[in-house]
Amino acid sequence: MAMITLRGFRVGARNDNENRGSILIMTVIMVMMIGIMFTSISGVINLQYRQGGLAAQDETAFQIAEAGLNFARWRLAHNPTDFSAAEHELADQLQGALGTYSLTFTAPQNGSTVVTITSVGHTANSPTREVTLTATYGIPSLAKYVFVTNEDVWYDEEIHGQVHSNGGIRMDGVSDGVMMSAKSTYVCQTSHGCANETKPGIWGDGSDSALWQFPVPSIDYSGLTVDLLDMQAAAVAAGTYYGPSGALGYHVVFNTDNTYSVFIVTATTTAMSSYAPDTGWQTVSHDIATEAFLTSAAVPDNGVIYVEDTLWVNGNIRSHVTVAAGRFPDTPSTNADIILNGSITYDGVYDGTRTFGAIAQKNILIPYSAAPDNLELDGAYLAQHGRFGRRYYSSGTYTLRTSMNLRGMIASNWTPVTTWVNESGTVISGYQTGASTYDSNLLYGPPPFFPTSGEYQFLSWGETQ
Repeated sequence: MAMITLRGFRVGARNDNENRGSILIMTVIMVMMIGIMFTSISGVINLQYRQGGLAAQDETAFQIAEAGLNFARWRLAHNPTDFSAAEHELADQLQGALGTYSLTFTAPQNGSTVVTITSVGHTANSPTREVTLTATYGIPSLAKYVFVTNEDVWYDEEIHGQVHSNGGIRMDGVSDGVMMSAKSTYVCQTSHGCANETKPGIWGDGSDSALWQFPVPSIDYSGLTVDLLDMQAAAVAAGTYYGPSGALGYHVVFNTDNTYSVFIVTATTTAMSSYAPDTGWQTVSHDIATEAFLTSAAVPDNGVIYVEDTLWVNGNIRSHVTVAAGRFPDTPSTNADIILNGSITYDGVYDGTRTFGAIAQKNILIPYSAAPDNLELDGAYLAQHGRFGRRYYSSGTYTLRTSMNLRGMIASNWTPVTTWVNESGTVISGYQTGASTYDSNLLYGPPPFFPTSGEYQFLSWGETQ
């Protein structure tokens, strides 16, 4: 019996040692697990700390790059033609050097006023990390309006876009854009269907008078004119300057392969009696009878063609180009005209890749017979000292025309006129119908050398990853 008890005791002693071993193993495992967890947590904390530090450096680099964009905008406002690269260090009086930004400028392309600015920010503590910001700025052009006039004007057509006149406006047409006059009241003349009556700055039977605004500040029309000598110099450099023709002027035809052909106009058709407010009745002709081929060439890269004579123009536009006509010295009696010898179109491509400008020292005229019955005009047209229009013809086959449609803008110093009506409002000469539509691409992408106004305006901003 004693042996049995002793064995039982021995068995019990062996089980207690095994339990103690298990506890030890479990304790070791738990310590190891805690150690692993502590190491992992320490790693995570350390990683988060490092990431937090890098994020702080990135935020500082972001702010430095943004400071670079602000400096670039300031420099453009004070020197609009300075597109040189720049690098500056930013410092704080307490912390010392914070970092540097590096600026690069992409100058406006031909037919654009948009500048692209890239600013790269680096911090002093982590110079290998950087943030890149890109912004674009553009100067709005005169072509933000569909019509700009310096005198009273009468509209009886469909207009899509903003209109501004330094004179009064009689509006009997349809418009979906803001119409602005610098006059609170004005004296409406007989030529606009009035008997020298005082009228509001804008009045008439036109639709949506809620869009009429008057008076508004006038536009300095003289400030919108172009320095034709600058255009002349650019054309000389490009080999596209044509001096006095020794005849009646030049005829430029734009071809579908982005070339243009130049002819010397040697004779016009038989002169006939016609009227314009600035000249009264005259016996003149603006239609080509004979011409001689001179040359053909590609549209130049700078997009400028200049003639120091009268210029007839028409054709198909395939890139960015501006034609200008002016004689020097600049005297009123010798100022040059541009005559629209036919339609000028982009052939339906309105994505900003095709722009056309015509800048006349005096008038931009529509001739009696050469312009088609349905005239299509794409582009921007500026009559610096004269008017855009068609003279009044009292008789003849081409007295009445059907329609004139514009997609772009017209700026006219004197009252533009393409339609003549009698006292009852019936069209008796010129184009009977038409529509004028603003081309939004011209706002920051006008034709080469077309006038702009104001300072660079913010267009877009983004971070480059």
